[in-house]
Amino acid sequence: MAPIATTNEPKMAQGGEETLTRHADANQRYYTATNRTRDGATMAAIPATLAPGNTVKPCPLRAPLVVTVVGLPCRGKSLAAHKVARHLSWRGESAKVFTVDENATNETLSEISLFFKEGNNVAIIDGMHLTRASRQTVATFCCDAVFHQLLIEFTCNDKCLQENVADTVQFYHNLDQNIDWERRFRESNEHHAPQFEPCSALEGPLITVNNSEDPMYHSVTARGVRGAIQTDILGVLASPVIRQQTFYFSRHGESEYNVLGRIGGDADLSPRGMKYGDRLARQLGGPGSAPDCPRPKVIWTSELRRTIHTVQNIPGPRAAIKDLNEINAGICEGLTYEEIQERFPQEFAWRDQDKFKYRYPHGESYLDLLQRVDSVVQALLTNTDVLVVSHQAVLRCIMAYFKGVKPDDVPYINVPLHTLLIVRSYGYDFVVETVPLKVECVDTYRIQPKNCSTSRTTADALTTVPAHFDAPLSHQMSTIS
Repeated sequence: MAPIATTNEPKMAQGGEETLTRHADANQRYYTATNRTRDGATMAAIPATLAPGNTVKPCPLRAPLVVTVVGLPCRGKSLAAHKVARHLSWRGESAKVFTVDENATNETLSEISLFFKEGNNVAIIDGMHLTRASRQTVATFCCDAVFHQLLIEFTCNDKCLQENVADTVQFYHNLDQNIDWERRFRESNEHHAPQFEPCSALEGPLITVNNSEDPMYHSVTARGVRGAIQTDILGVLASPVIRQQTFYFSRHGESEYNVLGRIGGDADLSPRGMKYGDRLARQLGGPGSAPDCPRPKVIWTSELRRTIHTVQNIPGPRAAIKDLNEINAGICEGLTYEEIQERFPQEFAWRDQDKFKYRYPHGESYLDLLQRVDSVVQALLTNTDVLVVSHQAVLRCIMAYFKGVKPDDVPYINVPLHTLLIVRSYGYDFVVETVPLKVECVDTYRIQPKNCSTSRTTADALTTVPAHFDAPLSHQMSTIS
């Protein structure tokens, strides 16, 4: 956003269409902007945010952020608002959507103040805020409380509007069939359209979204956006929001390392893992599948053999993606938990103390992994009917996005072997269906032990280690069910 003039005389904005005037009273200075036509006629006044330099500025790193959503009904505002909140929470911010009918009220702003006092940092007001006066109420609140402010204005073309209305009507019709939802949304649009005053660049940092599911028509412009969180929001909004989505997730079939209790590496499938691959193929359009079974449009795996071989009988285009590789265990690659405790007991205890932030020496942490798979999640959200076959730690990070799990809890999400996870969008949320494919395998899930001290005994350290075999199963075909 261009610098605001601070002289006492009115200044003409670029293009000669907006005049910014400074006022003063006993307590503070403030600005209003007036729109003028080319011939000089005065149009409606534009309330502007407080000019820089006149009040205490919010800390660029620590001050909370209030996001005001602007736009007429059925423009995709709520889906986008919840998408932004989900992404920020997944990345470690404390974000929440505050839903209002039209405009933020004093009660809403009080709730936001309390929300920030509890240590949270991003509030998204999901309403219409069609008038400049309604937006100025929020701007004044942010200035008085020394919070950052960001406006997000949503528009869309007629085709997108019709699709949004039809989709919204269907969603609410499933909840209550006694209401004529189509008529209600049509009348709401007709009632509110004359009230809409588009955002001015002088009102504050602004992102304008022309919404569409088609990436060729979806567009985003920004003015005055600054800081990591606002830039992150801009990146999320740059991709279109797909209303109806289905994803399929699975770990690879049981590997020889899983059987032996070893972590990492590039081991191939065990006999039971191969059987799971065949069962998964029958579930998703491969040999022996039913005519009406789901068929992924694209298949993503890691670069490791056990994922690639798991999907070898599932038809469809595929890609081996480095970002889907298992967490790098560094010096612990290929070891069992018993061997890690024997060789590196202190490292083993440190990891139990803070599994999310602990980084294996010469390896990765879950925090590193969360950043690594960000690009995968963003790519997923612009697609549908994608099958992702990856690894336990990677899928924990991805499923945390769809389940709304806080970062510290990510390492303890249970993603069992030989289980298909189907994720479907449902309104603003996602529903996860767990489908065990009933092929016998070891259990690799390990909960946090009660004693995480570096001085703990070996017995205490290994108390939650899953059972495993001491030899491969390659000669034990009789155990396969």
